[in-house]
Amino acid sequence: MIGATLQPNQTAQASVRPLAPFAPLPWQIAPWRDQSRVLLLTGAAGGGKSRLAAEKVHGFCLRYGGATGLIVRKVKASMASGTVLFLRRQVVGNDPAVRFIDSPKLRFEYRNGSILAFVGLQDEDARENLKSIGQDGAVDIALMEEGSQFEEEDFNAMIARMRGKAAPWRQIIIPTNPDAPTHWIKRRLIDGQEATVYYSKASDNFHNPVDYEAWLATLTGVDYERLVLGKWVQASGIVYDTWSDGPADGNIQKSADYVPDGGPLYWAMDDGYSAGSAPATAGIDPKTGGYVADAHPRVILLIQQRHDGRYCVFWELYACLKRSDDQIAEAQALPFPAPDYVIHGPGSAEIRGAIDEAGLTPWGHRADVKESIKVLRTGFAPDRNGWRKVLVHQRCQHLRRELASYRYDNKGEPVKSFDHGPDALRGLLWVAKDL
Repeated sequence: MIGATLQPNQTAQASVRPLAPFAPLPWQIAPWRDQSRVLLLTGAAGGGKSRLAAEKVHGFCLRYGGATGLIVRKVKASMASGTVLFLRRQVVGNDPAVRFIDSPKLRFEYRNGSILAFVGLQDEDARENLKSIGQDGAVDIALMEEGSQFEEEDFNAMIARMRGKAAPWRQIIIPTNPDAPTHWIKRRLIDGQEATVYYSKASDNFHNPVDYEAWLATLTGVDYERLVLGKWVQASGIVYDTWSDGPADGNIQKSADYVPDGGPLYWAMDDGYSAGSAPATAGIDPKTGGYVADAHPRVILLIQQRHDGRYCVFWELYACLKRSDDQIAEAQALPFPAPDYVIHGPGSAEIRGAIDEAGLTPWGHRADVKESIKVLRTGFAPDRNGWRKVLVHQRCQHLRRELASYRYDNKGEPVKSFDHGPDALRGLLWVAKDL
């Protein structure tokens, strides 16, 4: 390890063999030494952001006895085969001063009294549970992995826990690839200057395979601009340009959650099955947590029509490589009433049969694509009083990614990628007049 802050006491003999040594890349030295309250590591893919962040949290726990460190992801289940394994093998190694505990709560326990816990922040209950994490509910250092997946409320909840006293400084570290320019990280931490920001790119990391940059160069469109050029950009030619994800007055609202007796309930479905180029991960891109462009997940959106006419999307079920009856059963097992109708698209005879078999009422539609896109675009847009007809709860991550990525080609035709949730939703709005 290096740096004035996390340098271990230099009392060890020169003959001592270091365990899991960390030799930082040149660009990593400055953020390693940085004691800013919020440290944002962004830029292109492959720069070494995640490695630096993990090493810094581990180094902090080694240096300051009695510290509480957190490694946080939006969904904790995604940590087991990734973050935890990486920490155990690459960062901590076989250090006898650190013990891994895998139940009942994942954590590392250090001989000096420090702990490093793994936490998920998938919902409001999980944010509330932060108060009981660690020693006296106080946190000294936190790593929010894949920062773009977090809500601003997650960040605020973490800020409220940063009152540890193991060291004279505390820090939240956020490594992330760029997202849309409307994302709260861009607006608040970069533009609002609430974080110290460090940028990196694949060429800054000589540990990458020699052909890694050649692989990245095959990306196109917004993925190329974000993951290769490191830009916080919106997809060009976006279909739903009235969709607003981020601002407080946009389409993402906590009020879009299900309200008992708040109005009729509908399911909107778009059929699919193929995992495209990612069958091993059921269509999911492990870099982004979203579906790959050529995947075709089946989608079920749960939507409540409020008494004021507003449509609130409060739950989503996306799945590749899953039978339709199994996915419908999964939706029925959720703690909500049965839908009044299940709206589905044309050419879905198998889906209609599965809906009938489940004891639900199907409603097929033959919405004109271009015209129904106009209807949904209008539903997202605010009227002169700022009122939006369609709201989406923040938990609907896949739908949100698709709405920010679904675009037109250079001929003005919608590209058949990232259209699954949006297609289900436009079908619902198309038949809304008859519901």
